[in-house]
Amino acid sequence: MKRIYTLILSLTSLLSVTFLQAQTQQNKTSILLMGSTHFGQEAFYKQGASMDLFTPTRQKEIATINSQLAKYKPDLILIERESNEQHTVDSLYRLFEAGKLQFDQLKYGRAEEYQFGYKLAKQLNLKQIYGVDFYNGLSTRLLRDGKNIEQFNADLKSYSTLGRSLDQDLKDEKLSLKQYLLKLNAPETYQLTYYTLFISPAKVTNGSFGKVDETVDTTRIDKSHIGAEYISIFYNRELKIYSNLLSLQQAHPSKRILLIMGQRHAAVLSKILGNDPNFDVVPLSSYLK
Repeated sequence: MKRIYTLILSLTSLLSVTFLQAQTQQNKTSILLMGSTHFGQEAFYKQGASMDLFTPTRQKEIATINSQLAKYKPDLILIERESNEQHTVDSLYRLFEAGKLQFDQLKYGRAEEYQFGYKLAKQLNLKQIYGVDFYNGLSTRLLRDGKNIEQFNADLKSYSTLGRSLDQDLKDEKLSLKQYLLKLNAPETYQLTYYTLFISPAKVTNGSFGKVDETVDTTRIDKSHIGAEYISIFYNRELKIYSNLLSLQQAHPSKRILLIMGQRHAAVLSKILGNDPNFDVVPLSSYLK
């Protein structure tokens, strides 16, 4: 009898845990990350016609990509703009929604925020899109010197080489635009990005920074742990983007978020959001077929 009671108790406990897990899963917010190159930068699109998103071929590819992303049915689209730019985002989106704006009228009209964010939002009849960025002007080459700097520079070079290789394959039309985006958002590319910028620098000690942004208080830099300081500066930006995302999700309750940002941000945010039990991170490959 005691064994039967123990068995019933164990089954009840198991069912309770299963039920709670199911409830937690049901209450999660789904988020799809699309890390991107900044297509609107002149240095990118002036490399050749195949790098220009305004060409008929690329526009056709963009339409296909957006039709596949539309199947995700996001109810909130977030882009790489700061909150103090929201008025501009709203104004441009209203003009575009009303058919009064063509993106070739904008200096950065080729940018991913317009070609994917604005276009998809209009396609889905969303009333607004929102900026989630927290900007700083720091270069990833901020670390100037220090013990073990050679290893960090080698890792950074490998990361940069991969980026240039993918760009070249897009330029040479060895990759379609969709394939290019899938490569940028592949798990192994995310992992390389994260390792290069948020793990490798910790090996560098007793060094210094080059030119820093005015947002960095250089009087508080611990040069004996210069690599850790490097990580904390860049991670600080990602955490503030994450905080902005949470604030927007609370202000505009949604269950399916599409976040379009630079590849580096997507790689790090995939880790942060992956550790948040309230979110379910959806791979880009689930929708770009």
